[in-house]
Amino acid sequence: MALSDSTATEPASLSISCVTYNLHNSTFNATIESLACACAYARAQGRLAVSHLYLIDNGPDEKNYRALCAIQSAFYAHFEKITLLTGHGNLGYGSGNNLALLQTTSHYHLVLNPDVLLAENNISLALDYMNQHPQVGLLAPDAVDEFGERQYLAKRKPSLLVLLARAFSLEFMRKLMAQKLYRYEYRDIIPTQVPVEIELASGCYMFLRTSIAQQIGGFDPDFFMYFEDFNLSRRIATISRVVHHPELRIVHFGGGAFKKGIKHIKYFSGSFFKYKCKSHF
Repeated sequence: MALSDSTATEPASLSISCVTYNLHNSTFNATIESLACACAYARAQGRLAVSHLYLIDNGPDEKNYRALCAIQSAFYAHFEKITLLTGHGNLGYGSGNNLALLQTTSHYHLVLNPDVLLAENNISLALDYMNQHPQVGLLAPDAVDEFGERQYLAKRKPSLLVLLARAFSLEFMRKLMAQKLYRYEYRDIIPTQVPVEIELASGCYMFLRTSIAQQIGGFDPDFFMYFEDFNLSRRIATISRVVHHPELRIVHFGGGAFKKGIKHIKYFSGSFFKYKCKSHF
């Protein structure tokens, strides 16, 4: 595959998928409102032609579905199309996103968590950068949490010890692993003033070149929850580039698996070993 820069300026089409489960209505409303504003800004800049929002219902009951129906009704005028996908049960995060990703005909596809707020110029900047850099298959953002503290979403390939040190926050372990933790989170490079190539991107926001994502078959369905984003990043990096862009700003409200109880710890642990096996350690 030949990699070369381009200066294409035609307005692009964008699809967005949001997988939801037990929605927190106020946060998700804010997410979709910020997305709608970012799409409107990109249209005004002449960079976005069509936006298609996929709302994916992985919820356990009617409450999640009704919340999505309300979102679809409230924001239908802000996107060219809103599709609500339901009735499939809880497929997991990656397979849920695949319902949209593998059927869309858009130029670009945004995988977006229901707990992320986008800066107004986010979509416009992403489209402009991807148009000018066709060798890039996945674009990752710069993030802070709800308190304005930096989140280090870009990662290098993880080891079990590094993940345990991060998860349990034991002081002696963090001191022992300080240098490895520092490198794992790209703190030697980020924050940066210019886009930089990275190994792994977070699934809370993945701006994908649709053709590349479809070429590799989207998310690996073997992952129900956790590490599907790392696996996707690794596979995309075999045929294109994964880039962190410092001007693509988001606020991310997400928390770690080890703060969510034993069920999430089991998912996390199982997915980690699956990821390592698929990565051939």
